[in-house]
Amino acid sequence: MNRYEVGIIIVLLCLASTAGCTSPSQSQTGGYVTIADMDIVVPQGQPPSNTTAIAVIPYIDALYNDLENVEVQVSAKYAGTDIVVTEKRVAGLTLQAGKTHTEEIPMTLENGHKYDIWVSVWQDGRRQVTGSVTVYLPDRTAHAKTVARSLLAVTSLDVMTPDLDTDPITLDIFLGLENIGLSPSGQVEAKVKAYNLQKGITAARESTVLGTIAGNASTERSIRVTVPNGYDYEIGIEVFENGALITSGTGRVTLAPSQSSTGGETGEVTKPPTIAVTAAPTPVPGEVQVGQFRIVEGGRAGPTQPGFAASLTLLALGGAAYVVWKRREEG
Repeated sequence: MNRYEVGIIIVLLCLASTAGCTSPSQSQTGGYVTIADMDIVVPQGQPPSNTTAIAVIPYIDALYNDLENVEVQVSAKYAGTDIVVTEKRVAGLTLQAGKTHTEEIPMTLENGHKYDIWVSVWQDGRRQVTGSVTVYLPDRTAHAKTVARSLLAVTSLDVMTPDLDTDPITLDIFLGLENIGLSPSGQVEAKVKAYNLQKGITAARESTVLGTIAGNASTERSIRVTVPNGYDYEIGIEVFENGALITSGTGRVTLAPSQSSTGGETGEVTKPPTIAVTAAPTPVPGEVQVGQFRIVEGGRAGPTQPGFAASLTLLALGGAAYVVWKRREEG
């Protein structure tokens, strides 16, 4: 064997030796964090409100080694945007390898929106994993409207206007009220909301105290609202007695520019509104819709597969044997 052959064999054996050294064992490799899953929990028994309290529960695993100084950050953003609605952090966690750690993080969010709930896990100041889940919180404000018992009744509801051609236009809403009890009623209050169906906004909101209604008597009271002309409106009305809701209803008013008054000086809207007065809105339980949790950014790579070093060693030794055989054939 000449010097050339010996040199090549030494180089290849060094390569094999290096391959054995570069493959770390699990005991020597630092652990890292992963998020196995995440739950969104809505506690039961919450009173009707325009907000909902939720609990974000990530399931966090420490792989290969115990980890200290772990921090969990939870952010709620409007779905599909980077607008952060609220954010919370839990720091100073210690994770044990092989055991799943759960952390319950409470948040309060406004109803009627879809949110992306983002969870990031940090260890020693470095972010290791990030994931998100989408949740939709339905509107629960209608559930707060419970109807009180009352001897008052709404017998009629009309919408009139002094002039159909004015802009803004004035709408007079007339309520027919009847007290079938022998005693006077409590303080009666009416709330009216005019919702612009084309613009998708509330154009006017009025609240008027109508006073008390004498026993065994009927009366008519009115509420006036002013809105831009030329649009369609949904008129919502709520009637309260001593602060308690006793009846409500909604109807539609069409105010097209081509319409004309059908009355004299005080004309009725050309297309009279159909306003159905109901006992109360029926509570419909809203379902919280939660999407699937997805990992967006994973942690650092785990240890090299144990078989990689052995394969590289065999490859180097095989290469050395091939070189020796080839040199002998040529000689």
